[in-house]
Amino acid sequence: MARRPHDVIRYLRNSLSVHTLQAYASDLDRFKRSGGRIPATAEQVARYLAHAAEELKPSTLARQIAAISYAHEQQGLQSPTKSALVRRTLRGIRRTKGVAQKQATPITPELVRRVVKPLRCLSEAQNRRDAALFLIAFAGGFRRSEIASLCFKDLSFTKQGLLVRLRSSKTDQYRRGRDVAIPKAPRGQQCPVRALRLWLTTVGAMSEDGPGPGSDTPVFCGIDKHGNLRGGLNSASVGWLLRKRLALHGLSPEGFTAHSLRAGLVTSAAKAGVPVWAIQRQTGHRSESTVHRYIRGLSAFDCNAASALL
Repeated sequence: MARRPHDVIRYLRNSLSVHTLQAYASDLDRFKRSGGRIPATAEQVARYLAHAAEELKPSTLARQIAAISYAHEQQGLQSPTKSALVRRTLRGIRRTKGVAQKQATPITPELVRRVVKPLRCLSEAQNRRDAALFLIAFAGGFRRSEIASLCFKDLSFTKQGLLVRLRSSKTDQYRRGRDVAIPKAPRGQQCPVRALRLWLTTVGAMSEDGPGPGSDTPVFCGIDKHGNLRGGLNSASVGWLLRKRLALHGLSPEGFTAHSLRAGLVTSAAKAGVPVWAIQRQTGHRSESTVHRYIRGLSAFDCNAASALL
């Protein structure tokens, strides 16, 4: 088989995000450690699915099928994952195990305000960073990857508040970008815009070369035990910091993840009567059905369609 030109290979790699490629590599490694190989037969893949179903969720198995298919496509091979045997095996696993997803507990505005209150056991810099991080993440309805990857050049302060430029996201793989508005809040230290300004002031004071407004420097960074600034936060750190602050405030962190901030914004906005289209504009969700899956913890009487007519 003729080798593909270097530029074709480069574009093929860029057709998927880095996170997806990393997940695929991990999935293929697991498949091979279980005795699988490339090329594989439909029978081998079906047996693997049946065995892996004992400990993996159907959604994870579906991604692994995509990884196996991608590995075949990269080598110009016909994928066995498209066979009726593999598709019916996965369908049977879904019907047997169910497809209910474990959802993060949505955080409320009241709980966010409590979590960002300063803690004596943490430094002023840590308290300011965490306050800005969680207030901005909640108000913007950001994914953990979006808030962790924000750079100074993505921020524009206005009279009304703050405009955050998201250059790419999970649902914007082609990097069209979009602006997310963070309005000022009337509550002093609980205002996300004011909290971010305080953090930026702290960063400038702690850094010898304070990052300018057009800098590629990450907005949120780690702080070591000596109070020194470290590299930018990774996505996993956002949830870890949230659970840490909940515990330090004497609250149970059970069920809370970084996604709790995004789910909390959607749920709280829906409960307050914000139209779905406005929620979508803030979060970047493509469809109303996806937004509805985020709305949790509401009773059948909350936002009831008949209540306005009776």
